Amino acid sequence: MHNGDLRGHDFFAYTGEGDDRSNDDAPPVVDFRRRGTFDMPTALKPRDMSIDSQHAGPIAHDVPEGQETVVKKTVADPVSHIYSSGISPSNSLTATAHSPEETTRIGEGRDRGPLDDVELQDARHDKPDGTAVAPSRRASLLSALEIELYTVSYLIFFAVLGTLARLGLQALTAYPGAPVSFGVLWANVGGSLVMGFLAEDHLLFRPQWAPDAVFIDPSAAARAHLAAKKTIPLYIGLATGFCGSFTSFSSFVRDVFLALTNDLPGAVTAPRDGGYSFMAALAVVLTTVSLSLSALVVGGHLAAALEPDGSSAAYPPGRKILDRGAVLLGWGAWAGAVVLAVLPPRDAWRGQAVFSLAFAPVGCLARFYVSRWLNPRAPTFPLGTFAVNIAGVAVLGICWDLAHAGVGGVLGCQLLQGVEDGFCGCLTTVSTWVTELTALRRRHAYVYGVSSVMVGFAVLVVVMGSLRWSEGFGPLKCTH
Repeated sequence: MHNGDLRGHDFFAYTGEGDDRSNDDAPPVVDFRRRGTFDMPTALKPRDMSIDSQHAGPIAHDVPEGQETVVKKTVADPVSHIYSSGISPSNSLTATAHSPEETTRIGEGRDRGPLDDVELQDARHDKPDGTAVAPSRRASLLSALEIELYTVSYLIFFAVLGTLARLGLQALTAYPGAPVSFGVLWANVGGSLVMGFLAEDHLLFRPQWAPDAVFIDPSAAARAHLAAKKTIPLYIGLATGFCGSFTSFSSFVRDVFLALTNDLPGAVTAPRDGGYSFMAALAVVLTTVSLSLSALVVGGHLAAALEPDGSSAAYPPGRKILDRGAVLLGWGAWAGAVVLAVLPPRDAWRGQAVFSLAFAPVGCLARFYVSRWLNPRAPTFPLGTFAVNIAGVAVLGICWDLAHAGVGGVLGCQLLQGVEDGFCGCLTTVSTWVTELTALRRRHAYVYGVSSVMVGFAVLVVVMGSLRWSEGFGPLKCTH
């Protein structure tokens, strides 16, 4: 690994959550060479993209037989065009110098997704008389809408699953005498582990081109694999939907504030002075950040260990069935959560999970599109992820105050808890945040990381502190 260097995925250098040219939750550059035992996984080495956005532009799942595509890298690599801004060139041990205009020829007659950091040069086929036929604009539009529908459906479905996983893991780890009293730590570590695995994995998804494709440069092959993998809706759902919803930055910052005020649920509290409170808050920050970053690396190591000598499993043959099934599952799960919120078999279910599941897809989709819009604007500081994390912290603080002030009775308390765990939990993310930290150069990583924690904490000091240090937190009127 790099000695103390917080660098990582190329897909984490901030291009937005679905930007038309590059994406946030992008996959890692694939390294086809053998790595040493302690070498940092490929996914955790400098990349081009940011995590929370995977999909960019129209994606052609099917390319007609006989079509030959020449892929030419035309978009400036974020790593190469902003040296002066602080992003370092790839320091990967397997990095190879290559020209931005390097041309790579892909094999014929295979279906593949377009590479969103490259430009298709010969995306046409010829009539028998030799005249070229341009692709139908209408067909391209329909394809783009279809893939957007699949992507949103996967995000909805995995947002529900990620929220269930987070709430379930928090319930399992909240027991008397627990050594860690802030249960969201387990979810943040688990989500970061899964993110690291997905970033490095070569088994679940194969490149969307011919297996016999010939690449002039291994780094070009790696970038092609990166670009193709991040256009797969299922991968977007897993990385952005599940991992982003499984982890929660807003709950993490809330626990930092509660540690400062000696109000952590489940912790043995005793009167203490300000110095001990500061140490308690710092302990939550150090524990969460260090373990989440470590889990990201371990996830990449796990994927590399399970990879059988460079082979990769094909995207399931029935992928279209799977994609269309995701539409039913995603929207059906969301509709079911809304129905249960209105007509629950037990009233307690609303506060425990149902309201959270109803609000979860809203937060996940908001994160996806905000990051897609804002992340490309500052390659050394991912504004999209920062904005949704801070906004989620602010909303959670407001809901916390209202719930502990007794506003709205039992139903109001349950609704507010649903917004905290569902909307805020999915709007904010730790898995994306720590992955972005590994992508930035050291100085920018510290600026981004410290700014995120300090600004979020300052927001809660103003929002939650105003109630805590005036009237105090009242008891909840509902059971969490």
